[in-house]
Amino acid sequence: MKKKEFLKQKIDQELLFAKKNSRKNRRVALQALRKKKWYEKHVKYIDCAVKAIRSAQEHMDIINKVNDLIKDITDEHEGTQDMSDTLYRSVSFGVEFDENELQTELERLERNLDESIFEGDRLEEQLPCSKVSSMASPTAKTEEEEIEDALDHLRRWANEPL
Repeated sequence: MKKKEFLKQKIDQELLFAKKNSRKNRRVALQALRKKKWYEKHVKYIDCAVKAIRSAQEHMDIINKVNDLIKDITDEHEGTQDMSDTLYRSVSFGVEFDENELQTELERLERNLDESIFEGDRLEEQLPCSKVSSMASPTAKTEEEEIEDALDHLRRWANEPL
């Protein structure tokens, strides 16, 4: 900013010099006006440079914030991945299972399935559910519908072929 102030002083000096010589020596006055214009041009360059630097600083701040955010997300993802890996290892207990063997065992269980397990579900299907009166509150109706939906889902799940 010191250079800008210096150039402004030079502009004022050249303007004063041009005014003094405007009637006596026009060639010297024109030369002073040229210098004044040259100084004004450099003041504009300095202003543009300052704006560019400030803009670059703002953009760098934004870029740094974005980089920090990406780093935080990456760190959190790595932590989540570590937890997921730990859970997977703890569930599998480090034992590998043969998928074909598991499928064979499941088919054997299906063939030997005791049909008496599903008799309770069949009785529930035969019994009609009583409807709630229209005087009931909307939240009670919503809860009942949720229960019905959950029961229907469980019935379908239990009767699905494997």
